[in-house]
Amino acid sequence: MYKLEREGLDSNIIMEILSSYSKGEPSPASGRMFTHSYETGDLILRSLARNVFDLFMDKTMLDFTIYPSILLLEREVVGIVASLMGGDENTTGSFTYGGTESIILAVKAARDKFRSSNPGVIPEIIIPYTGHPAFIKASRYLGLKPVLAKVNFDTMKVDIDNVSELITKNTAIIVGSAPNYPYGSIDDIKGLSELALDYNIWLHVDACLGGFTLPFLRDLGEEIPEFTFKLEGVSSISVDLHKYGYAPKGSSIILYRDRSLRRYQIFTYAGWPGYPLVNTTILSTRSAGPLAASWAILKYLGYNGYMNMTRKILKAKRDIIRGLNNLGLKIIGKPEASIVAFTAEDTNISVVSLELKKRGWSVQLQPGSKQLGFPPSIHLTISPVHEGLTTEFLEGLRDSIEASKQYRVRSDIEIIAKQIESRELSIYDILNIIGAEAVITLSDELLLLINELIRIIPPDIVDEIISDAVNILV
Repeated sequence: MYKLEREGLDSNIIMEILSSYSKGEPSPASGRMFTHSYETGDLILRSLARNVFDLFMDKTMLDFTIYPSILLLEREVVGIVASLMGGDENTTGSFTYGGTESIILAVKAARDKFRSSNPGVIPEIIIPYTGHPAFIKASRYLGLKPVLAKVNFDTMKVDIDNVSELITKNTAIIVGSAPNYPYGSIDDIKGLSELALDYNIWLHVDACLGGFTLPFLRDLGEEIPEFTFKLEGVSSISVDLHKYGYAPKGSSIILYRDRSLRRYQIFTYAGWPGYPLVNTTILSTRSAGPLAASWAILKYLGYNGYMNMTRKILKAKRDIIRGLNNLGLKIIGKPEASIVAFTAEDTNISVVSLELKKRGWSVQLQPGSKQLGFPPSIHLTISPVHEGLTTEFLEGLRDSIEASKQYRVRSDIEIIAKQIESRELSIYDILNIIGAEAVITLSDELLLLINELIRIIPPDIVDEIISDAVNILV
């Protein structure tokens, strides 16, 4: 059990402890991460972000009457992002602490608008199978019924005809991705917009990944389908600044076509002895550091800076796709943005991901789902810093594929999966089998077992087991 030290520690000792805790972890600045990192390689940008963050770190965004500079910064940041998303003078929005918060707010606004004319009805939200889990999270938090729409397995874009079939009088919101996270494909937002107009339904576009790449890719000559407020049926858009806006983690924007829609987002309460509480977002007290750093980076890079960053991404992406094809790997979907995912029928992709890790590369393994029909794959989030590292990465990938051929899947994997599905094993039995006494010390062999079980077992059972395991171990 942890306890507060009676005497505080020396600051040097504290830094030594933290360094020991993080020893061996991948560095976002290394350029060897293709997941959870959006690295420019620009040292001035990194230093500027930290300095500005520190300058505004202790200022709260709770009350803009105390710090009016925060309101000025938010208005400008929201306005810049709105202009990139085809907005006009009516477009409005808020700075949030991440894409999930932006998505929850959009779903909340859509739900409340629906409720205003449909009291007592459980609202439904239509989400592509490739849509971000944040929409499922929002539906569970806010009491909506999630309805999952099929995707075209060639393009990994949502099936518009299926969305049309799923729309009912209870549909409050439909969702499209620009692009989706797993494969980097952009849903047919134009088709979804037409459905939204036909049925008078809220359409949210998740551009958390693409908001700061797709406009610039289009200007570089790439064929990027329309996904912004230029489509009349789009009601709201989420854009993350902490991804390809290159701001510190905890920086996102939720945009609305006009203030009448944003009104459903705002929370106020005056029925207590204290001051009237006004929240434009979910959190109350929050540091203005991420907002100020976002503003500074937007100013530092400007249009030409973002074009240059995107140009580097595009070159790295083309080099990687060419290399994947030369290695005989299958690219999944239609990677139109900065994401590339690949698989192989005769190669254990899970093993390849671990072999890459041994060679110093961090990639995102996607276990896939046998029940849903999605293959296991490796997801690459491509950043500007990768422009000069593609040859080295592809050589490491080639060697990892070769090394993976020596591995054999456990012979009892199907037996374990059936025991789990039939509920023969308790969560403690499962943890004992996989050897997960401590969640941070899993061996490569156990990680491979876990990923294979995730692929085989139905997703609803996987959800239950992971929730129980995390509750016990974390």
